[in-house]
Amino acid sequence: MDGTGMGGDRHIMTIKWPEAWREILAWTVGGISILALCLIATFPYSMLQARVVAELTRATGMEVRVADWSMGLPLGLEWRNVTLSQPNWTPIQLTMLQAKLGAMKALGGTLGLDVVAKLSDTSSPTGLAKGTVTASSLSFEGPVTIKGQVQQVDLSKVLRRYVTHGTLSGDFSHRVDSVQTTVTAMKGEGMWTAEATDLVIDQIPLGNGRTLSLTFSKVSAGLACRDLRCDVTQLKGDGIDGSFTGEGHITIQQPMQQSQLNLTVTVVPGPGFASKAGTLGLPSPPPGTPMTVKIVGTLAQARIAL
Repeated sequence: MDGTGMGGDRHIMTIKWPEAWREILAWTVGGISILALCLIATFPYSMLQARVVAELTRATGMEVRVADWSMGLPLGLEWRNVTLSQPNWTPIQLTMLQAKLGAMKALGGTLGLDVVAKLSDTSSPTGLAKGTVTASSLSFEGPVTIKGQVQQVDLSKVLRRYVTHGTLSGDFSHRVDSVQTTVTAMKGEGMWTAEATDLVIDQIPLGNGRTLSLTFSKVSAGLACRDLRCDVTQLKGDGIDGSFTGEGHITIQQPMQQSQLNLTVTVVPGPGFASKAGTLGLPSPPPGTPMTVKIVGTLAQARIAL
């Protein structure tokens, strides 16, 4: 048989949906669309926003004030001009806090919440913290996991009392068995890493009214947490004032600012520190000579002992 004969016998096959199947498909798509619209229309946004604010207050130990909030589509909330404050602590201002709920998880009775917090009202992907909160129920009962990252946050806007310059980036992942328990009974584990660049730490208390300022080009830190104890896995920095490495642990308390520090830091002074030590009456070993300091007290009122 020649090539012409073979080509003449070709047939094009087409698949036709039976009318019944097309009707079933149309009803299915329509039903899902109606269900989604009903979920969006009847979802308890007010309860969700009150719960998120309450959990933020509980976790930070700060008073949370929201100037305005609105609903987002399909399932979301957006807060504008959020202030986190506490007595004797410089308020933290957020221009925007956004939370988006996973629709499929909500239909299954579980929680999947994507959260974004921005310090400035710009489209830049910097100056923000974002993460995902997952829970086994919408009421936050049972295990809760948070995972996310911090992207080039200006530390002078967050820790104004102690930091005059510096940019922070990092990653975190933490799981707790239940957020319903008191902090003294909290069980869970997690990993936290952070890196700060061009860091200027000011108002470091030395006692007798003396304060110290230190400048570092880079500082790295890491924590491995289990229940209420976080062990330091990494703590190092270097800059014009010298370099340091550290070890120790932090005991978590509520509110977070009352967490207890127990750190041992080995400092190798640089030329910048030597000039400052003389004016403050501090020991001034030759540059390159290591010395050890203890950092104790709370996160809010840390004390340094030589």
